[in-house]
Amino acid sequence: MEEKLLKILKLADSLNEKQDEVFAEIEYCANNSKSLVISIRSKKDFTYIEKCEVRLTNDSLIKWDNVVELFEHYVGGASDE
Repeated sequence: MEEKLLKILKLADSLNEKQDEVFAEIEYCANNSKSLVISIRSKKDFTYIEKCEVRLTNDSLIKWDNVVELFEHYVGGASDE
């Protein structure tokens, strides 16, 4: 999981640098919920284009490869249209 999360953080930084239309936002809350919110937002009006909220528990069903693929799609040149 740590390896995938690090890749997501690097892709989030890359997204902001390479895209004029969108940016990434990652929030983690370390309380009892241990929730991670990963979003792609419009730079124009800050609306949410994609948003994923997951609970980081031992039995979490998140597919990290799917989140990585989503970021790679946007970093590669997709716009919010």
